[in-house]
Amino acid sequence: MINTQTVDNNRTRLTVDFMDEGVDLTGTMLVVGDESAALAYAHFFEQDLRRNNAELFPVPEIEIPEMDGEMI
Repeated sequence: MINTQTVDNNRTRLTVDFMDEGVDLTGTMLVVGDESAALAYAHFFEQDLRRNNAELFPVPEIEIPEMDGEMI
């Protein structure tokens, strides 16, 4: 979930959390600019949080079915 809060005329607080994905991680950053500037940066901030905390976002394992001796 992405939230913004105006701090003053020049700064907006951007908060990204992953509770809707069942991950206990929240990141907050001050962005210079208004709400639209913060929302434009939100995608990059979210990706940084995911990359820097990759252990919290495990990649699902792909199951490969056994072929029981069949040749392709």
